[in-house]
Amino acid sequence: MTTHQSQRLQALDGLRAVSIAFVFMSHIGFGHLFPGGLGVTIFFFISGFIISKLMLAEWDATGSVSIRNFYVRRIFRLTPALLVFVFISLVLMSVAGDGWKWEEVASVFFYFANYYGIYSSFSGDLIKQPLAITWSLAVEEHFYFIFPFLFMGFVSLPKKFLGLITTILLAMLAWRVYLVLAMGLDNLPHYRIYTATDTRADSILYGVALSLVFARYPELARQLSRWRVFFLGAFLLLLTLAIRNEEFRESLRYSLQGIALFCMFPTLVYSKNRMSSLLQLPLVVYVGRISYSLYLYHWLVTHSVAHFLPELATLPRIVLITLLSLLSAHLSYRYIEQTFQNLGRKLML
Repeated sequence: MTTHQSQRLQALDGLRAVSIAFVFMSHIGFGHLFPGGLGVTIFFFISGFIISKLMLAEWDATGSVSIRNFYVRRIFRLTPALLVFVFISLVLMSVAGDGWKWEEVASVFFYFANYYGIYSSFSGDLIKQPLAITWSLAVEEHFYFIFPFLFMGFVSLPKKFLGLITTILLAMLAWRVYLVLAMGLDNLPHYRIYTATDTRADSILYGVALSLVFARYPELARQLSRWRVFFLGAFLLLLTLAIRNEEFRESLRYSLQGIALFCMFPTLVYSKNRMSSLLQLPLVVYVGRISYSLYLYHWLVTHSVAHFLPELATLPRIVLITLLSLLSAHLSYRYIEQTFQNLGRKLML
């Protein structure tokens, strides 16, 4: 791997750290300053970008993509850490006196937790619904049940591929607008648009589109790397946060944030500047690498501390939650994630 490629990967990990920071700060009580939903959107965008980048590299090197290996990587990347997290969650819920149902566990491992949360409800009043945090994993996996086959059908036709992606992005925007304006937010279940695959998976697809542009249209990629494009994206992103109208937030916001990230991402990842240097700081990179486990555990830790130590003052509570979340994520990454990813790589040889 070249030094430039390594820097790109480190910058991507740095962006993961930014996204989990938004989610974490929102969930520990600073949601008025740190929009957790934006953190998830950035997660989705990065996921689409990285996976497409890897698949394009494999296609260019070998002329094919192993769908078997794709799913083996996904299983060994996500499932072991998720299994341990669910076990610990159920133990803590039982100790706290919260009941839980087997269908909730099934919704996590069969990846329908987002729709389960919309149309039913996860258990956990004392330790607040720890399994509900897996809704975003369901969105990603639904996308990746389909995407490899879509990729194989269109990878050799980049113009048609981008055209198809654009069509799907517009169709999903139109679907959100229909739900919001025609059906009405009052007639939709809570979080219907925020957590459902059919209304959120386009955030992943924006990342796919950018990866395809960088792989197949280098001149366009150079134009996207200009500072004026970055500032346009930054302005658009701030606009989506400033407008508080619920109809806007549930319909146009996700599309505009996807466009904003499309504009900002090249400068943050593919250019050398102070921002990209900050993203490559060792501590920032490491937080990005443990971000999956940190995403899983921070919610469980936050509400476990609230239940078992209810008298703890605000500052010690935040410090304790931060330390326990980072420790849990580090242990999960070091001993679960890395161990099973290495095993997965051996199985693909």
